[in-house]
Amino acid sequence: MMQSLSRRISGLLLFLPLIFAVLPACHQESLLIEDMDTVCFYGQVMPVLQTSCGIAGCHDGSQEGFLAAGYSSVMQSVVPGDPRGSKLYQVITDINGEQMMPPDRPLTQDQRSVIQVWIAQGALETTCDTGNGGVVIIIPSDSICFVQDILPLFLSNCAMSSCHDGLSQEEDDLYALNSYATIRAHVVPFNPSESEVYKAVTGSGEEFMPPPPKSPLTNAQKELMRKWIAEGALNSDCPEATCDTLNPVGFTTQVKPIIDSYCVGCHNASSSNGGVNLNGYDQVKKYAETFRNGTPLLVGTIRHMTGFKAMPPSSALDECSIRKIELWIEQGKLNN
Repeated sequence: MMQSLSRRISGLLLFLPLIFAVLPACHQESLLIEDMDTVCFYGQVMPVLQTSCGIAGCHDGSQEGFLAAGYSSVMQSVVPGDPRGSKLYQVITDINGEQMMPPDRPLTQDQRSVIQVWIAQGALETTCDTGNGGVVIIIPSDSICFVQDILPLFLSNCAMSSCHDGLSQEEDDLYALNSYATIRAHVVPFNPSESEVYKAVTGSGEEFMPPPPKSPLTNAQKELMRKWIAEGALNSDCPEATCDTLNPVGFTTQVKPIIDSYCVGCHNASSSNGGVNLNGYDQVKKYAETFRNGTPLLVGTIRHMTGFKAMPPSSALDECSIRKIELWIEQGKLNN
């Protein structure tokens, strides 16, 4: 009996070095964290917290507790370098537990991993930029960006005068849809079918949007909205790496996409707000050739200049888009 036990112990002792040779050493976890790309707080962590935690009536400051408002407030629930000791990480990983956050549905595994790695790397206040030494966040080429793809869709088709512009609120259902915060209030991230705005543009009956006689969203526009929500409805911004204004600016290739995104929803043949139709080259050219105080009407409105009606009314176009339209006019309003 003793000899048998002795042989078993001897065999185990011989086998232990093999076990430890296969298992990673305890300190390898920190080495792996150090080898990972730096997680950006403002580009990767904060968008998740804003869309999943800092929503109206939750952790937006309307109640006591965790506040998803910025780096300093988030850090009150974080122990740098220690994910498991951080209240933030504890609640997002308490899947199906009483303290799970968000309470209605857990974050995805990828989202939890991003927060875990960020904390393990020291929970730094990193900013995403493309400058030397900055943290570069690569956005997949097929991702939907809120600023460039989704906001123009709402501004052109929903946030017009006497509708969801934030100014025409006499009726309870005329809530604003002119910014990320106001649009996000009617979206369920990762779930288009439960999102109020998506149901409105894909449904029918009295709640169908945009209402007649406005044209409904195209299938391509509906798909943009669906995919944006399915990806988490992030407040993402994907500006052009460079603003190409060195080459001749053509209408079809550069000007028309801007006008279609921001203007045509309100200013088309069937719904010409203010009597203005901007659907097509001839119509846009007309307002580029009509002057007021020496300035083309089209330029004065998009520049929000004094004496012109600001368009889009909720927010101005980005400088690159404005400059393209100005150069298109200066270069002879090329139709190419």
